[in-house]
Amino acid sequence: MKNIKSITLGILIGATATLSITALAEYIVVPNSFPVKVNGQTVQVEGYNINDSTYFKLRDVADAVGGFEVGFEDNAIIVNTPQNPTPAPTTAPTVNPDLSPLPEVEVETVDGEQYVRKSNIKKMLSSIGLDDYDFTSVAFYDRTRKDGMALLENIPHHPENNTLVPLNYYTSTIIPVINSLR
Repeated sequence: MKNIKSITLGILIGATATLSITALAEYIVVPNSFPVKVNGQTVQVEGYNINDSTYFKLRDVADAVGGFEVGFEDNAIIVNTPQNPTPAPTTAPTVNPDLSPLPEVEVETVDGEQYVRKSNIKKMLSSIGLDDYDFTSVAFYDRTRKDGMALLENIPHHPENNTLVPLNYYTSTIIPVINSLR
């Protein structure tokens, strides 16, 4: 009987040791071998890859990026960020005061909303020497660009007529882009 207890105890100890070793083997930790760049500049930050996830020391990240402090106080990790006031967004477009005002375009009211026709915007562009700019149904682009990159995409329009651009979008978004081209 004593022999059976010894064998059972041996099996239990062996199984426990095997499970413990297996559990420990699930975590593969290696030093991070990838460069770390902050705003395009390579920085030295010690890191580790654990099961295909990269981990860094918080204080090292704070030193690399600046902008926050890390500490330990009252059994808690403390992270402090600067309390700079957030600039308030402006509602009026910024216009270069040296630019002459853009020629007015005709405004149409459809279904109680005000719109500007893309064809009228194109005529205005032509009148100020910006003939190379055009619209697709949802984009504003430079026809001379080889990469086909749009200056504006997803331009809103009347639900039933994509040639009509909402007046508020024209004044808040299209006019500043046109002014940046002059």
